[in-house]
Amino acid sequence: MAEMLMEDQRILVVEDEYVVAEAIERTLTRAGAIVLGPVPSVDQAMALLDRGERIDSAILDINLGEHKVYPVVDRLLAQGVRCIFATGNDIADVPSEYKEIARLEKPVDGSSIIGAFKKIDVILGRSVAKLAHHAELRKLRAQLIGQIDTADGIHEPLLAARLYEAVEAIDQYLKD
Repeated sequence: MAEMLMEDQRILVVEDEYVVAEAIERTLTRAGAIVLGPVPSVDQAMALLDRGERIDSAILDINLGEHKVYPVVDRLLAQGVRCIFATGNDIADVPSEYKEIARLEKPVDGSSIIGAFKKIDVILGRSVAKLAHHAELRKLRAQLIGQIDTADGIHEPLLAARLYEAVEAIDQYLKD
């Protein structure tokens, strides 16, 4: 029997390929984890998050059908959840704000998953704090875009221009 390396850890699995999801679930269960899911879509992952259950970690595929998993990752990081991508995506295809998330190439094996979670524990504080900060800035950016639309709608071009300057400042910060 596998060593109970992740005993009582609640791990969300977001994967749209059944066979891969099942293999990840088996690996985590053998290591003592409590698996949440697996869920195959962004909508189902968000619904699971809306339930408010404790989640310690997540292993996520980037491509879920026609959607990307990034909205789920943003919510998880904002809650301080450690995340790992299990994907076939090339690192160059991952947006810069997610580059620090551990990435396992498919097909993943059990020891890679367990090893990645152990490695994350070493750098968790720095990475999660930075990524959560970026997620909050992206939310603020979206709010500012809404306010720009409102300012344009009430014919306040100067206000819209000032708000747009704030959006540009956020974009520049996120790019660096």
